[in-house]
Amino acid sequence: MPTEFKNTLILPLISTGNVPQLSTDIILHSLSNEFKFIKSLDSTYVHPFVGALDYSIEDGKPILYESDPNKKISTALELFYNESKNLYIIQQRTPVIQGYINNFIKETIIPLIQGLKISDITILDSFGALDESIITHKFNANPNGKIDPYYSMGICKLEGIGSLSNEFDSILNLKTDPNTSIHYTNSLLQFTERSLLQEISIDQQIFKILFHLINSQLNDLTTVKYCSFFVHEGDNSLDARLFVSHFNDFVNHLTPTDVSITNVKTPISWKGVYGFNEVPSSMED
Repeated sequence: MPTEFKNTLILPLISTGNVPQLSTDIILHSLSNEFKFIKSLDSTYVHPFVGALDYSIEDGKPILYESDPNKKISTALELFYNESKNLYIIQQRTPVIQGYINNFIKETIIPLIQGLKISDITILDSFGALDESIITHKFNANPNGKIDPYYSMGICKLEGIGSLSNEFDSILNLKTDPNTSIHYTNSLLQFTERSLLQEISIDQQIFKILFHLINSQLNDLTTVKYCSFFVHEGDNSLDARLFVSHFNDFVNHLTPTDVSITNVKTPISWKGVYGFNEVPSSMED
């Protein structure tokens, strides 16, 4: 077992532009020689999905799945592992069915964290200008101007929260934006000085996930890292590439190590979707 990295799980959320999923594609296929397919996860609470095994054009074959020669199709939720970086990553290809996000977290994600003895989780998210839960108050107003206009990273140290599980609402110091009536908090996550975001609202998925992680008996879990990216609707392939440029933040180091992805590979499933083909000019196309 590698000693320079903590036992980490990357969890991409279904969010604006599907940028976390596109970023996960890039990570898996750019490092396809390091990752291997572990198993399909219970997809009871996500929309059904079946597809062909994906692979990068550069690889020419689905080498991510070579550990399971009997696997012929991709499913909605799949787990991969990178032994060299002690890193698990989930690829979630369809959204959680409306009204079942709590079931999904409690019955799919929490047991996985327990079973793998995960110590650190990195949650990938994205948002756009029209996302109502991202209120004006939440943006960084650093007078020095040293703000990343797209990227935010916040960290929650679970071992330092104390009795939060018993007094969740009162300790959070929830505030209400007078213009939108949206409740938000800056008590859970400590954002970096350069982060665009500085707060989260209770309407965001990350709030619900943190709630369950804090209130579950997860003895091994110590840190939750939240990485979010500001995107525009449309072709989000470039957003995903920019997001993945922060891959060094996604993993959790025990020693000073640079694991930036230098050779970016995209999967063949992107072909014809993100700028590979000409725009159709007629109904027949």
